[in-house]
Amino acid sequence: MNNKFIPIISVFMTISLIVFVTLQFYWLKGYYGALEQEFSNKVYTALENTTKTVSELEAEKLFNENYENFRDNVKANSKQPSLTTIQQTIDSGTQRSIIYSKNLIEQRQLPLNKSGDSLRLTKMYTDGAAYTIKKDTTKREILTNEINQNIESGDYSFKEFIDVRGNNLPLTKRVEAKVLDSIITKELSMKGISSDFGYGVTDKNNKLTTVVNKVFQEKKEGNTYSYPLFTDTKDRTLYTLALVFPKKEYSLAMNNWPMLLGTFLSLLTILGIYIISINYMMRQKKIAEIKTDFINNMSHEFKTPLATISVATDSLANDKIATNPEKVRYYSSLIKQENLRMKKQVENVLNMSKLERNEVKLFLKETNVRELIKRTTESFGLIVTQRNGTLRQEFNADKYTFKIDEFHISNMLVNLLDNANKYSPEAPEIDVKTRNEGNWYVIEISDKGMGMETENKTRIFEKFFREETGNIHNVKGQGLGLSYVKKIVELHKGQVIVDSEKDKGSKFIIKLPMA
Repeated sequence: MNNKFIPIISVFMTISLIVFVTLQFYWLKGYYGALEQEFSNKVYTALENTTKTVSELEAEKLFNENYENFRDNVKANSKQPSLTTIQQTIDSGTQRSIIYSKNLIEQRQLPLNKSGDSLRLTKMYTDGAAYTIKKDTTKREILTNEINQNIESGDYSFKEFIDVRGNNLPLTKRVEAKVLDSIITKELSMKGISSDFGYGVTDKNNKLTTVVNKVFQEKKEGNTYSYPLFTDTKDRTLYTLALVFPKKEYSLAMNNWPMLLGTFLSLLTILGIYIISINYMMRQKKIAEIKTDFINNMSHEFKTPLATISVATDSLANDKIATNPEKVRYYSSLIKQENLRMKKQVENVLNMSKLERNEVKLFLKETNVRELIKRTTESFGLIVTQRNGTLRQEFNADKYTFKIDEFHISNMLVNLLDNANKYSPEAPEIDVKTRNEGNWYVIEISDKGMGMETENKTRIFEKFFREETGNIHNVKGQGLGLSYVKKIVELHKGQVIVDSEKDKGSKFIIKLPMA
């Protein structure tokens, strides 16, 4: 993928994600608003039913307490003045229809106290019938007994209405807190609302009365739902019933958790995919750049020995040099040295490839690690000496014989020493120390070279990573050495620690288990 194309894709993906997330939150807001509206409608319906039930119970209670023997026989009032309504319909045919109804209405005011409060009792008796009469008046119909009885019998249907006309009745006599609580609970339950609630009754001055529970007192400043509880003779509100729901949001969420959970999970999934995709593309871009850098460095590393071999070969073809044994040996050794150098580069790449595929198997055997370090250090010391540097050894470990893979540990040490030498701009000063820490064999390799930035301490073990200065690699290499070191140490179940400070040098601590 073109590296310039990745930022463009990232921008469009980001814009699309922002639009999607915005729409999701807009939808959630609308959905939550609909849930709240539905909840409010249910609460107000429950309040309406509650106030109606409370009024009916109050009227029935006051009527039974004050007028137990009030109801009279309906027949005794059958001859009182009545209102008769007749509706006649004449069609274009041979008959007409007559519908009539008779209503007997009785109203009474029943006093409750000297303050003017009363019960208004309304009784209504109704009777009605429908008849079809032929238009032909030449033929009279027989007035049957059945029709005559229907007209004169006075069989009334009975309805009775009662309401309280109370402006001065104390609230405690009109409703009890326990009764109100049970009615509200029942009405809310019938509407499917099981959330905890608080209730309170306020007077016409919006002051809280004694009919209130603890929840309402604690949460009365929150969102309340109110409805008129009692009215006066002019239908003005005397008392108001108010409800609060402290855990309304939790209740709405729990009642609709499958939908909300599904939405949030899908949103998180898309966010996760976006983050992973962007991270993957950036990593691929970085890997592509690192690999390009690696190929360039590798080409340089091969180009130099190949050029040297080419020059040496041409020199050996010269008759003057071919007859000089010393020159022949010199150029032959130079060719061999450069050939080994290329071989080492190839082996490094192949070894890292095997390590990545977990194909490297260690050949562990009892080894005198001190002697191995000593031989490797002394061999590498010749390179340091050529730069007028010093390589000091300090062996403080009392126990140094345990199982390791000599070949890979030796290569690991060479890589660390090579780094210490390459990243020392002046004459290198390298120290190699060993010690025992419990069951660990500790190797320290330190220098006083360039050091490294703090943010690079965790990255130097990445494959192909090489610290740069101003986008220019001051030291040649492939960025595989320290990655190889870490892999080998981990295969030995050990640890590698780096301590470095810019312009003051670096220290690498290798801990190998002796068991």
